[in-house]
Amino acid sequence: MYELRKLMVLAVNEAVKQGLLSLEAPPNDGPTDEDGHLIAEIAGRPSVVNWSSISAGEVRVSVWWDYDHSKNPQANEKGDYRESFSSTQPLAKDSHYPKFVGVTVSGWLERKTARHLQGHGKEDLFDVYIRRGSKELLQQIPEPKPEGYKPEGKFFL
Repeated sequence: MYELRKLMVLAVNEAVKQGLLSLEAPPNDGPTDEDGHLIAEIAGRPSVVNWSSISAGEVRVSVWWDYDHSKNPQANEKGDYRESFSSTQPLAKDSHYPKFVGVTVSGWLERKTARHLQGHGKEDLFDVYIRRGSKELLQQIPEPKPEGYKPEGKFFL
């Protein structure tokens, strides 16, 4: 399994295990209020997992792996400048990323027609950032087992 997809599987597993994200499609095709985030250890590193319902049963899931909030320059800002864990990547300029995050990756979780992360391999993963040295660490992560969904599947436009 492609290393970034491993992170996505581990992130979805954690959100489902904590009861924060459902694998069930909502009863209608509109977005839901399922948006949220969690902070947990993923593959041995502190991480942020956040998600946002879009429509048609799809959820955008993002992972910020090897994340150190104390070093995020937006951590203690005020108002809209303060990190809110709601976007695909941290709010700070990406030139600051090497100081506080190892990897960011996002993808789509399909729940209406089938339960799977959309795409195959590295296809259809987006907003990817990998700090120097992190790819080798990702490659060492054992292949996770998706809990109730498939790690790959059809991409929907």
